[in-house]
This record gives sequence, structure tokens and C-alpha cells, in this order.
Amino acid sequence: MEQEPFTAEVVAAIARHMNDDHAADSVVIVRALGGQPAATAAVMTGMDADGIDFSVQVDGRSVPVRIPWSERLTQRAQVRAEVVRMYDKAREAERFSVRLRMATRPDHGDTEHSPFMDALVEGRLNRDEYALLVGQLSFVYDVLEQAADRMHDDEVAGTFDFPAFRRLDALHSDLEFFYGPGWREHVQADEATRRYCDRLRAVCFDWPGGFVAHHYTRYLGDLSGGQVIARRLKGVYGLADGNGLRFYEFEGRPKVMKDRYRALLDDAPWDEAERGRVIAEVKTAYRLNAELITALGRRLPVDPAA
Repeated sequence: MEQEPFTAEVVAAIARHMNDDHAADSVVIVRALGGQPAATAAVMTGMDADGIDFSVQVDGRSVPVRIPWSERLTQRAQVRAEVVRMYDKAREAERFSVRLRMATRPDHGDTEHSPFMDALVEGRLNRDEYALLVGQLSFVYDVLEQAADRMHDDEVAGTFDFPAFRRLDALHSDLEFFYGPGWREHVQADEATRRYCDRLRAVCFDWPGGFVAHHYTRYLGDLSGGQVIARRLKGVYGLADGNGLRFYEFEGRPKVMKDRYRALLDDAPWDEAERGRVIAEVKTAYRLNAELITALGRRLPVDPAA
């Protein structure tokens, strides 16, 4: 049996140093790497060659947390290096943009792999069927961009409304391409779309965090997966010069815009409670979008999953 390299005296000395000089750092580590995002305090209680142990305060109770090292340690000098590595990794994970993305990743996948979206990216929908999506999105962006006008002067929410983000004019251009100048006669909001718009009206006009939650869900999706969809549709439908796909065209490099947006999320002056509300609202936004997409699937003459 391999001998434990750290004596009780060494462990006690490391614990005193961590608890006296790095208590706040320990909280960051257990929140991000110990599975306790609601931790308010953390006390190092022990360690060995394979990991470090904490007693963590969560909702008024003590919870034991063990976090493994990245490798088995054999020397005291390695402990400091490993704790620094953990802290740096935890700080990155503590960024709100990262937490938001990780917390809502399963919700995002529900839409990405819906029958309608699968059929779209696989080229199994015709132009008219794709135009159904453009029409429903036009109602969503109409309300969202009205909210952006209302939030323009808000010191937090207003900073997220990049001029290049606005999509409504592009959507109208695409609808005119598919339906002609009288496109409004062909487009009516589905029940699912109306529910989506009702939620936008309820939370985006007087709650900055709610506005950002829905704004983030739509526009960062357009800058990410939307670009993949655009390239696919251009080939499937033989669209040239951007006609019918103006919705996916942005002035500026998508990566630069996304990086700037995520920096704003990280810098937003929200406490933990407000961040939790924003994350919950993003989940709501993904659900409403999934319902919109599901409703479109029901309007197709043939099951798009077939």
C-alpha cells in the first residue's frame, strides 16, 4: 500500500494558511468546482495526496465537500500550485456568462434537436415551410425590439442593444422575398408565438434582467447556430446575394460581438439572487422558443421527422 506523503502536521499547517489567508478563495473554489454554487463560506478541514476537503456553509447548514486534485500529489510544494490551478479554473467558471451557458445548455438542446429544426438543417423543408419560421420570428423580434427601445437608457440593459443586432428590418426583407410586397397577408402569429410575445411584454419592458435574458437567448443564438443554418440554407435553396437570408447577416464579426456581449454579462452589477432570476428567465425563453418551433412542426403537411 502506498504511503500517504503528507503528515498530520503538514495538513494542519496548510489548513491554517488556507483558512486564515484564503477563506474567500476557498468559497470561489467550492462554488465552481465543488458543486455548491450557493456556498457562503468554506473551511478547509483536511487533505491527502488525492484531494482536498472542506466544510461548506449552504443555506445555513454545513455540507462536506471533497475536490480531487488533477493528479496524485507527493510534495508539499505541489499543493500550492494545485490550489492556484483550482482557483484560476474556478474564477473562469464563476464568470456569469459561463455559468449562464452551462446552466441552460440542456434547454438549448431541446430546440436544436426538434423535428422541425432537424428537417430544416437537413434540407428537408421547402422554401414555404422555412418561411413559416421567418414569419413567426418576426412577431417575436417586433416585441423584443420595442422593449429594446424602452430599455435604451437603462444603464445596464441599454448596453446590450448593439445597433447591429436589430433583426426586424431583415426579417421583413426576407418575408418580402418569400411572399412579395403583400407578405403581411400571409403571416399570422400562432398561439405559441402569442404566448412568447406575451411573456416578452410581461418581463422585458420594466425588468432589465428579464430583457437581457430574452435578448441573450435570441441574439447570441443568431450569432452562433444561426450562422450554421444560414450556410446550410443558402445551398439547399440556391439563394444568392443574401436574398431570403438577411436575418442571419450581421454587420461585424460574430465572434467579436459575442465576446463583447459575454463581457457585458460578466460585468453586469447583479447579485446572486438576480443572477438566479436571469438564468431562470433564459430557461423560460428557451422553453417558449421550443414551443414555437414545435407548433411550426404541426403546421407542416408531412411530419418533418419522417
